[in-house]
Amino acid sequence: MPPAAGSLAPWSDPPYPSFMKLHGIIEIKVHGERVLRDPGFWDKIKKALGGKPDLSTDRVRTALEAATLVEASRQALTRLGATNAIALVVDNQVLFEDKEGRPDDLADLMVAFRDNAPVFGSTFELLRLVVEHEEAGLHAVVEVLARSEHPADETAARVVVGGRVRDFEPRPGESAEVYRARVEPLLKTPAIFEAHRAQFESFVGRLADALRGTLADAEITVREAEAKVEAPSRGERPAAPPQTDRRYDPYDAYYPSPLGGVFSMMLWGSMLSWAMMPHYTIISPAGASLGATDTMSRDAMEAAASGDAAPLGADGADGGFGTDELGGDYGTDELGGGDGFDFGGFDFGDW
Repeated sequence: MPPAAGSLAPWSDPPYPSFMKLHGIIEIKVHGERVLRDPGFWDKIKKALGGKPDLSTDRVRTALEAATLVEASRQALTRLGATNAIALVVDNQVLFEDKEGRPDDLADLMVAFRDNAPVFGSTFELLRLVVEHEEAGLHAVVEVLARSEHPADETAARVVVGGRVRDFEPRPGESAEVYRARVEPLLKTPAIFEAHRAQFESFVGRLADALRGTLADAEITVREAEAKVEAPSRGERPAAPPQTDRRYDPYDAYYPSPLGGVFSMMLWGSMLSWAMMPHYTIISPAGASLGATDTMSRDAMEAAASGDAAPLGADGADGGFGTDELGGDYGTDELGGGDGFDFGGFDFGDW
């Protein structure tokens, strides 16, 4: 169950997110037509002289309607048993929000959408559908993000999946001391990580397959499904990335961990003692890749654990979905600017 409305906080304020992330991205590409601009003065002159002015822009309007995407997502998620809805937001309007943490309420989300669907028609600026799912100790938050108009070199929609191992997350009312005593023995071997990493990759793959079955005209691609370990940093934590950034993790947004720092210290201490090092991507607090656990030298791992390596990636965090996927300039202004909506304690317009 997500925190009660109003209890969530931006990434830059405590509580901090967990430091062992399972992160997946599924891209959804659909057919679209170039958006044409209105002819200007010189365009009219050129046309009058028998020329053909180029009125095309670098933006595409897709054939993907909100109703089609929401229904296809519902069908795909239902096939996987992921029917615990968190929220549905279209163009800054919260159509559904589960404040009580009711299970199996994806049908209620659909009722809310259908009641409001005629208002949006075939175009929308930004659609966000969020559900959570738990199976065999793996807890995942799935967020579907889409636009009806987007830059030509970006995807029309994407699905971002954030996952965590339940046993490593703090329990309600658990103190730091009790949490440490419970979790520290679990970190002696990477086997539990490996099992859940493989489980997470399977879940992302199965979700992509389900979407291929419900969005027959779309090209569905798994861009990423991996485990990431955040390196400690001695500097100030960066601001949370927006949803349109490839570093965005919906789990951090809905389930920020109050004991992330404790877990980080235990995790890094345990990793340095593992006899066999599995493959995990090490990232800076800004989300930049610093290397991989199975290819970094012992000295580099110790530097990362001490916080000396994390700043190296602070400014090189791959940009976002901005350059070639789902973001670019589609962030603060088009999410509401300073007058954005408040959802669950987040003022997305202030991001």
